[in-house]
Amino acid sequence: MESNLDTIQVNRKKLKTHVEKVHEDISSKSNECNDYIRTTENLCDQATQTNGDLENKLANVSTEEKKWKDIKRKLATTSHKGMVTLNVGGEKYTTSIDTLTREKDSFFTVLFSGRWELERNPNDNSIFIDREGDLFKYILAYLRTDKIHNDVMTNESLRQLLLIEAEYFYLQNLIYILTEPDRKRQQKEEEELLIIEKNFPNGTLLQLEHKAKLYEFFGKSNQKWELIYKATRDGFRANAFHLNCDNKGPTITIIQSNNNYIFGGYTNISWTSSQNRQNDSGAFLF
Repeated sequence: MESNLDTIQVNRKKLKTHVEKVHEDISSKSNECNDYIRTTENLCDQATQTNGDLENKLANVSTEEKKWKDIKRKLATTSHKGMVTLNVGGEKYTTSIDTLTREKDSFFTVLFSGRWELERNPNDNSIFIDREGDLFKYILAYLRTDKIHNDVMTNESLRQLLLIEAEYFYLQNLIYILTEPDRKRQQKEEEELLIIEKNFPNGTLLQLEHKAKLYEFFGKSNQKWELIYKATRDGFRANAFHLNCDNKGPTITIIQSNNNYIFGGYTNISWTSSQNRQNDSGAFLF
């Protein structure tokens, strides 16, 4: 019995020693893992910093490249080699072929494509173009800067005249810029028509243009209307009309004749079944 206890004690000590050794190994490996993790984190931080530095340098290079391209473009327009003089309706303009042909597929790209023999004035070597000379300065300013002066966009008659010139010279980007007010106006009109359509619910006699004209007569574009009487629904008899329309406040009455003509009237005064006449200064017929 005592021998067995001794054996157990010996085995316990061995097991304890083994466990302690395993624990030391685990602690050592854990420390090594922590060291690896810290090293990896440091490397990631360094990589992130390096990547940020590279992106900044690339951005600077891109900016510098744009600057050089811009300088190159400007230098190209100052070259005497590509210089050309245009006589536009008696007004002379000196510029470069690069400037004139900046917008692709235009009058000028065809003119200077080399496929045509250009007839030049023997005295000053200018090329004559039979267009409005005083308007061409805006065309040339656009070709030089890709912009249109605010004076053009705020002067409707000038904008329309310049649009004619832009269409003649096939300057599609300029046409797009000049027609922006028209697109905005059309969008606004469409939005207003949608509002008008919503404010005339359930009716079938009026087309959209009729509704717009009634709003023009009425003078309030945000007025909402409610369909209170419809003969095909409520009946054609007078008592059916008065049953639905009396004492309802201001109304518009719309009638379609047998020949499909649309007419009617507006009144501020409520309909009644009374035979008494009343004056309404705001009433109108259409």
